Amino acid sequence: MIIKPRVIPPDINHLEILLKRLKAHHPVIPQVEEMLSTKQAGWNGEKSLDFHLDYLKEPHSILHNLRLHDGHHFFQIDTLILFPAFILIIEAKNMKGQISIHRSKKEMRRDLEGFQDPVEQAERQKGLLEEWLLRHMGLTVPVDFLVVFTNRKCTLEFDSFDSRIHEKVIRATSLVGAIERKNEFYQEEVLTRIEMMRVGHAFADAHQELVPDYMKRFNLNYFDLQKGVRCPECGKYFMRRAKKRWICTVCDHHSYDAHEQALREYAVLVSKIISNKEAQDFLRITSRYVVYRILSAYAESTTGGGKYIKYLL
Repeated sequence: MIIKPRVIPPDINHLEILLKRLKAHHPVIPQVEEMLSTKQAGWNGEKSLDFHLDYLKEPHSILHNLRLHDGHHFFQIDTLILFPAFILIIEAKNMKGQISIHRSKKEMRRDLEGFQDPVEQAERQKGLLEEWLLRHMGLTVPVDFLVVFTNRKCTLEFDSFDSRIHEKVIRATSLVGAIERKNEFYQEEVLTRIEMMRVGHAFADAHQELVPDYMKRFNLNYFDLQKGVRCPECGKYFMRRAKKRWICTVCDHHSYDAHEQALREYAVLVSKIISNKEAQDFLRITSRYVVYRILSAYAESTTGGGKYIKYLL
């Protein structure tokens, strides 16, 4: 049973929005594209595990993309699976090329690039999760982990003092078999099905989504953004408001609600609160009365009053 389904992470959506909104030929565009490509590759790698997880037979509950607070900082788990006898952390890696894991040096290398040792990363998640369970639910449950490389175009080699490294770091095609072996190892059931559901929902309730601020990350401001309402047909920012609808001056596409996407993008990139004057500027509408009608229909709530009114998007 899936308690917390896999959904596209907000950082991918936010980067896609930023990429569309940046002015043409902005110097930061290649950096945004590179980060977006990396995030999408990671997401695709995690998503590819679902095919293998569908073959699990044992009673289990699954949570994807879980982000918990340990009392000091947040820690994130790609996939968490609850079984009656133990809890399994899956750390997904979608990397291609020749991957070398050096446990003695606590590092992973790909050609000349260095990365954190994924086993050390998963071991830390294991310890934090055990502490979280004890602190918040008073439970002591065995926690184990697997580091799963999802990209077929990678070769793995190990320089390790850990003789069990092949049980900890695997390819996606070996996932089901590896989980079955762990189910055979953990014999004593510590969670009933009801308790599994209770623990799973406690995790889901405690999850806190990361809301990235890529404007700050890339040192951008409002004036770096393309203003206007984007045409859903041709993608150009040349829609004009006329008689309660939007008309694209490039392809002549008509829309009654194209402004809603623009306001969603403003909420992501600039602020969730907007004034009439700010909306006039961003939507390229000169009439404050037209903007008043748009914001009154779209906004969740308002603060202030009169000319000082603000709208919560």
